[in-house]
This record gives sequence, C-alpha cells and structure tokens, in this order.
Amino acid sequence: MKTNKLFGLAVLVCGFAVSFTSCSNDDNPVSGGLEKKTISFEDQKLNSDGFWIGEENDKGIDDGWGGMMYPCTYSEENLTVNNTYCVYYWGGFAISSRTETTYDPLTQTPDQYNCVAGKAHSGKNFLVAQLSYNGEKIVVNGGQPAWVEGLWFTNSAYAVNSILNGDNYSGPKFDETDWFKCTVVGKDQFGSTTKVDIDLAKDGDYVKDWRYCDLSKLGKVTELSFEFSGSRTGDWGLNTPAYICIDDIQIVK
Repeated sequence: MKTNKLFGLAVLVCGFAVSFTSCSNDDNPVSGGLEKKTISFEDQKLNSDGFWIGEENDKGIDDGWGGMMYPCTYSEENLTVNNTYCVYYWGGFAISSRTETTYDPLTQTPDQYNCVAGKAHSGKNFLVAQLSYNGEKIVVNGGQPAWVEGLWFTNSAYAVNSILNGDNYSGPKFDETDWFKCTVVGKDQFGSTTKVDIDLAKDGDYVKDWRYCDLSKLGKVTELSFEFSGSRTGDWGLNTPAYICIDDIQIVK
C-alpha cells in the first residue's frame, strides 16, 4: 500500500488540529464516584488469522439468497456486541488482534480486520465495526441504563486504502473537499436518541492513531449503534468502506 501523504505539510498540521473537534484525546470522566468498567474484548477466542466474526449456531435464519445467516454475540462486563455471521459475509461487530496496517483488495479477508494503528489501544484485541442492515448494536449494561463515558477509536485499513488510493466503488483518492464520518447513536430506555460525531477523514487528513471520544453527553443509555456518512455517496448510499475500529469502551454505572 502506498504511504504517500495526501497533501502538504501545512494541511496535515493545521487542518487536523482544527477539524477533529467532536472527539479528543482527553478523558472527560463522568463525575459522581460511580463504578467504571472498561471493555477491551480480550476474552474472545480468535481464529488462526487473528479475528472473530461469529460462527454457525442453532439460531440460523434464511438470508433470502439461498444461504443461512447466524446471529452471534460477544459479552463482557454485561456489555454485549451483536454480529451476523454468514459463509459469504458478516455484519456488525468483529473482534481482531491483527497487527498489519495495510489493505489489499486481493486479500480482503483477512485485511479488512486490520487497523491503521497496527495494534489495539490496550491489550491485544479490538473491535471492528462495519455498517450493516441487520440492526446490529451494542447493548449496554444488560439493557439497563448506564453512562457510556467514552471509547477509543481509529480508522480501519480498509477505509484508509480507499481514502489514500481510491477504489472501484469510491472513485479516486480523497482530496481536500472529501470527508468521512462515523456517528455514535445512544438510545435511552424510553427510545430517545442522542448522537456524537467522530470525524475519520476531513480537510485533507485522516485519523491514523488511537483517539479518545467523550460520549458523556449521550446521558444514560441502554444501547449504542453506529452510522456512517461521507462525501463519497451515491444512489445506493455511502461508497467509502463503512468501517471503524474501537477499543476500551468505558461504562459507568
């Protein structure tokens, strides 16, 4: 994968400092002396290529294309991530320990489970979230209201390959006008939602290390979901690979 910078040094230094304002590197704890748990996804057994995307089970349903899809979950400290596994695809949340930082379309699997930072924020494992239409989400505190103080995030190698080099879906590489965003949606026990934006690429730069996102403004929530948007959008939706890597989700209850 080419590692050339997108734009000049001035854009790289100045643009990044101004643009990524919705989340920061600073931890902004929820006050009140409540118990905080950090979810790091270390307990999941991974395959020989260093990732987990679920498995066949007794809950399989017809995917409408002649195959079967299987709802799967990973739970830790009463937080549950949902994933849909199929022989041909997956959707929702995968878990990875891979240290490669690049993506090659010829080796989409396992390269789509790489993050640009080359490692987890802590420990070995991290979460890989991608846009899916099967309603996958993160259930917080067993479905009981709790504060999600924040999480750490970085770009997936798959998305960055599209940003730097372009691809058959997104078109040419990003220029200074292009942008790519993930929106964290918190839902409370009454069904109301609050959102926090994470800028993954903007103003000629992109996130390339682990960064902290303060989610305390979501208030007490029972679940989290993720939405993606960007400048490379066509008639069928976003063309940039809708992936983000996540680690160390902080729950306060």
